[in-house]
Amino acid sequence: MKRMKTIAAATAAGLLVLSLLSGCSRPGYEGFVFPAQGESVLKDAKTEGYYIQRTSDELKAEAEKTTESFSSDDGLCVIEKKADYYDVTLECEKGSDKDIGKAYAQAVVKACPDYGKTLDGYLFEILKDTFGSDADYDAIISGRLASLVPSLDESYREQLDSFASEISNDKHGVKKDGILSYEEAALMSMVPDVVRSTSCSVMTVNGNKSTTGHRLAARMLEWELGSEKQICRYQCVTHFKNGSKSFTAVGSLGMMDILTAVNSSGVAIGELDVGSYVVPYNSEGKTCYSFDLRYVMENCTSARQGAEYLASGSELYKYNINAFVADEKEALYVELVVGGSAGKTVIRDCSTELNDGLNWSDPDCFCIVNSFAAKGNPDMMTAMTVNMARWVKYDRLFSSEKEKISPERFKALMTSEKVKDSPVTNLRSENMVHMAVFDFDSGTIQVLFGGKEDPDEIKFIDLGKLF
Repeated sequence: MKRMKTIAAATAAGLLVLSLLSGCSRPGYEGFVFPAQGESVLKDAKTEGYYIQRTSDELKAEAEKTTESFSSDDGLCVIEKKADYYDVTLECEKGSDKDIGKAYAQAVVKACPDYGKTLDGYLFEILKDTFGSDADYDAIISGRLASLVPSLDESYREQLDSFASEISNDKHGVKKDGILSYEEAALMSMVPDVVRSTSCSVMTVNGNKSTTGHRLAARMLEWELGSEKQICRYQCVTHFKNGSKSFTAVGSLGMMDILTAVNSSGVAIGELDVGSYVVPYNSEGKTCYSFDLRYVMENCTSARQGAEYLASGSELYKYNINAFVADEKEALYVELVVGGSAGKTVIRDCSTELNDGLNWSDPDCFCIVNSFAAKGNPDMMTAMTVNMARWVKYDRLFSSEKEKISPERFKALMTSEKVKDSPVTNLRSENMVHMAVFDFDSGTIQVLFGGKEDPDEIKFIDLGKLF
């Protein structure tokens, strides 16, 4: 596979302050009461201590009906409004990349007239938290985009440029004025590479551990929601229809890059931060790993192929990151170590030797949180409660299951903790944007969207068969 070439246009440097969104100040797992093990079908719903037993009715997933539909002028983009999210279809085979970007922007404006005003305010909250209130946001962001946008594959660059130009009416500059500029619109598709604001985890069990004989995986995305949970207003599932390159992404309306996705070959993917503030930010000669994840979705037919592609490009990324890549056969966690960092890039699987102080009980279960774990790579786990607590909880919850895990039991364990006003670090926090559950038996995805008034009330949405 051809590695996307990078073209450096500007340099932007400076230490990036990482915001650990899962709640670093919370105590660990001391005092946590783990759910009783046993039958996979849970009974009466009740809250005891720090966990919740879920009923079958709670765990059942249903598809949502379309309430309104919006289309671009040329029909290349159709947005269906559901109760909890927007379902977007981009007909990438039927138009040029510029046409697709423009069509997407037109449909977004029709579906969400306040999109620009809302996201302008949201982005400035992220920028303030990251760089402080006195920073020159326009200089920082414009400089980073000037380096990174030209580095993208031509197809992605043209889609992004066309979308940002159309939705901004070619207005430029990073200003808090209630209007989404070109740079701000582009930033929405490049937040992980330009600003950094994610805190995530992944849990998977293989066929030996599941009742179906096939893999189950859950990918949890936690992000800065905004003071009014603005980002959750634009929960989105996007279907990029492009023949053999087709895939479906779970993210936010208007995003062209990848946070969580699965392609038609059954390769699932997700990105996770690992504490990038230890590496000075430098975008010169670099590219966007979040768009390389999209390349994997469009071009790779196995998890191993995708993992090796990402590993080959780690020197071109700006942050240390973990990438989750899985298919029916393998679940792989790619520890991507950027230049200037200690350690080395590793494709981690269940047999990989772990850093001192890390233990894992069951090779049929596999976990990732916001740290490297492979022997010799930087350890941001054992000394960081937010990471170590989640690692230990995942191990105790899933490895201790005596019976094989059904899809329902899997979801019950993933949602077993009481989140609201919890005094401990949880697998998911009130900053959860979405949890995507991949069922490699049925080829379906079920999604639990966050940002609800009561995070302990769950509603899984069935997106149907996607691979």
